[in-house]
Amino acid sequence: MENPGTENQITTLHTFHRLFPTEEACVGFLFPLRWPQGFSCPFCRTRHPHFTPRRYLICPHCGNRSSLTTGTLMHGAKKPLKEWLLAIWWFSASHFDVSAKELQRLLGVSCYQTAWTWLQKLRLAMGKADVVRCRRVVEIGCGPVAPAHERKERALVLTAAEIVLALGITGRIRMRHIAALNEKTLMLFLQENVLENSSLLIADQRLLTLLESGGSYSVMPAQSGQSTRISELNRSFESCLHTVHRGGVTVKHLQLYLDEFCFRNNASLLPDHLAVFKALVGGVLSESIEQYRHAVQAAAPSQLSEKRP
Repeated sequence: MENPGTENQITTLHTFHRLFPTEEACVGFLFPLRWPQGFSCPFCRTRHPHFTPRRYLICPHCGNRSSLTTGTLMHGAKKPLKEWLLAIWWFSASHFDVSAKELQRLLGVSCYQTAWTWLQKLRLAMGKADVVRCRRVVEIGCGPVAPAHERKERALVLTAAEIVLALGITGRIRMRHIAALNEKTLMLFLQENVLENSSLLIADQRLLTLLESGGSYSVMPAQSGQSTRISELNRSFESCLHTVHRGGVTVKHLQLYLDEFCFRNNASLLPDHLAVFKALVGGVLSESIEQYRHAVQAAAPSQLSEKRP
């Protein structure tokens, strides 16, 4: 008898195949998400609102041939769009413990490297898709994270955690790997991840010193032992890395996993799986291929770094 996890996965896949039975259905879904105002040539930026949905297009203005995937995280991939959407559907419905081996089995690809590369692209897409900033009362903290028990390297991570006062729970979170903690990195993190005029709850004296002026935020020093949200999030993230990836994540690629961790937490604020899926598709369709090449420069790690054989 299949366990509940397998049963849920089968139901999820059945739903996907009902929504996207053909390649044409995939094109019809992706086209308006990529170009809501009509086709815009990625080369000359001329808009052609009369174009009907299709995967491959030729710009009447400049004559360049492009496609739905040009410049996106799907750029250059020869796989059918249905396989990309299947991977995104599965990844958006999964937990943090997914592995490249699972994706390899799902898509039926022979190359482990291909599955690992797709997963890294989806993690980058999560960072692109998750752009809503924390607001109102937000706890801010900074601490070291150890990607692997067996290595001595540590990463410094800034964290913002929204506090839902009415319920006393943590809402939206944002995390950023930084090279060093100083006023510049702290203010840049706040500008990107916390809405102006929010109240910052801070227990770390280093952060309080760097935020003496407060700027567009009001700063509230936390009382001793008042909140442990930041340390709990760091411990939870470390536990996920150690349990799932077994030391296979390096500091160099850490931000991709931080983006995944935050996206999965924040996805709980969306109404349903379809909304999470659409958000992740939006991240995949953003023109991010150069960012991917910058973020992922090393070859795929050993299969031994994955949780399951």
